[in-house]
Amino acid sequence: MDCIDTGFDFESRKISAMNKLNALAKQRAAQRLMQADVCAARIVKEAHRVGVQMSIVGSLAKNSFKAHSDIDLLVHGSDAPHRRAMVERLVAEHLRGTNLPYDLIFEADLTEERLKEMLHDIV
Repeated sequence: MDCIDTGFDFESRKISAMNKLNALAKQRAAQRLMQADVCAARIVKEAHRVGVQMSIVGSLAKNSFKAHSDIDLLVHGSDAPHRRAMVERLVAEHLRGTNLPYDLIFEADLTEERLKEMLHDIV
């Protein structure tokens, strides 16, 4: 028997490996999306409990969250330093250990036009 490789078997294995990698990437992206959804909902609920109105915006709100997306949270109301620090602690505590990056966007820091854009995509 010859040891000559026609390439067919190699190509089949290569395609099979790529299919497995793609399936794994999709599975991980779906798990990350679920984790982001759950964490963001818990954060908004806890914020509401302590008197802070917060909304999910960005890719998570638009259903375009990808494997490397972050969680964007819009904080409504006052941006007083003590309140800002409290919100930052609340979010950091909920996301610690998740490897989910996030952006806190304070309504008071936005122009009226930018705020309208963000409010359009609120969850």
